[in-house]
Amino acid sequence: MKNHKDLTILFVDDEPDILSSLNRFLRKEPFKKLFAENGRKALEILDSVAVDIIISDLRMPEMNGLELINEVKQKSPETVRMILSGSQDIDQIIESINTGEVFRFIPKPVEPGAFKKILNDAIDYYCLKNEREELFNELSIKNQELTKANDSLKIITGELERSEEQFRSMNDAAHDAVFMLNQEGAIIYRNAAAETIFGFNRNQYPNQPFNELLANETTQIDLQRFCKNPSEKSADKVLQIEGRKINGTILPLEISKGCVHIDSLPHTVVIARDITSRVEEERSRQRYTSLQRDLESQIEKKLLQSPVPESLKGASLSRLMLPSGHLDGDFTDFIVYDRSHIDILIGDVMGHGIQSALVGAGIKSLFLKVLAEQQSDSGELPSLQDILAAVHDRCIHELIELGTYSTLLFIRLDLTNRKFSMIDCGHTPAIHFHSRTGTVRLLKGENLPIGMIEQQQYSESTYPIEESDILVLYSDGITESRSPDATMFGIDRLAEIIKEHHELPADTLVGTVRTLLSDFSGRETFDDDVTCLVIRIEPASTP
Repeated sequence: MKNHKDLTILFVDDEPDILSSLNRFLRKEPFKKLFAENGRKALEILDSVAVDIIISDLRMPEMNGLELINEVKQKSPETVRMILSGSQDIDQIIESINTGEVFRFIPKPVEPGAFKKILNDAIDYYCLKNEREELFNELSIKNQELTKANDSLKIITGELERSEEQFRSMNDAAHDAVFMLNQEGAIIYRNAAAETIFGFNRNQYPNQPFNELLANETTQIDLQRFCKNPSEKSADKVLQIEGRKINGTILPLEISKGCVHIDSLPHTVVIARDITSRVEEERSRQRYTSLQRDLESQIEKKLLQSPVPESLKGASLSRLMLPSGHLDGDFTDFIVYDRSHIDILIGDVMGHGIQSALVGAGIKSLFLKVLAEQQSDSGELPSLQDILAAVHDRCIHELIELGTYSTLLFIRLDLTNRKFSMIDCGHTPAIHFHSRTGTVRLLKGENLPIGMIEQQQYSESTYPIEESDILVLYSDGITESRSPDATMFGIDRLAEIIKEHHELPADTLVGTVRTLLSDFSGRETFDDDVTCLVIRIEPASTP
């Protein structure tokens, strides 16, 4: 994002005295200044240097200002163009503005103060236009990432379904190996499936010890007891062991034991099922689960949770974000205008899963798009209620059609004037700790969540803040966490923690909330996403 010192401004005039005067007049300005005595020289400079603003005299020999402006428009349409001239030809002035899309016409002679104001207006206009383009580009990139993530999830889901069908088909067609063992553990009978699975032919391996089919002697089967007592009560127990084929290949088995009497003698019957498909299916499921979690984590990091700004003047921010292990609709965003002004967005879409995540990402994108459209050329920030009303109008019908809604807390922090404004749409109350009085206040609005009703009026509330005050924004994943005896953590408990530990830095305070929440619930993971944002107001001189 460009600022004044990054800009290049080209001045074109056939009078060297005017160019020299401009150079002296603007010598302390931070932007780069270039000068050209005629239109041809200006075009040569434009071919070699990226010019952001050009100010040209209208009447010049060889190539006049109108011809130059039209050439600049073709070569560099993003360059802001202005005319500086003493010409009183109104028709030519109007033509230069219409055909060249000139930002401003400056008549000669120019009063220095007025000229500098017009020049600053042009610089502000160029920076605002550049910033708006960057916001739109960022929005386009995030939408592309969202589409790719959704497509990837569809592909993974399809592969899992095909894998499940394949494994199910293989299991349905499988035949189990059946063995009969004598009391010494030798195989006196095996079926065809046993020969196929293990590769040992019954004629070539008569009375083969059963333990030769086991992968190692330390298996959990006590073969001697297994065969000496075939009818003991533990016979119905199903064991999972590893077997060995004739070629040395190891295969996972699930075996069960039974008993038959032949000539009044008990014989052990072993049914061995090759569970390779099941093991592979479980591994595939674990790979899918791991891949799904990685994908969901990427969705949360890239689309739902924006980075916390670190360079505010007069405040420090720290965030706690504990994913629940499944995709949720918690989202946060930070819109930094400068080091003293920032908009903070925290929300929670109803339910879990990809729909909640997509809705949350969509709402974030809408805020960026509306903000880009509503920013004025003067640099005045649009109001919170205007932004939220525009977002509401653009998404309310889709949210109602989907049958979902989102709680939302929209805050603007003004560190210069030591105040903040907020609009609450059904979110958990913001916690405001007053350092001077040592008290805590819960700030709660009256608006319903976005998506619940079609017509809704938004109004913002403004509150003063002082040095060492603390603002805490959080999701219901914290307050609705429960202890082992089902006691809810609650808002009052969180507010008391903030009050008790208010002297801690923001990042330490966030860590304290996490520790006490885990101690209370007896868990390190939670059923819902846990989001907590702590804002500490620092001395105004804090960089």
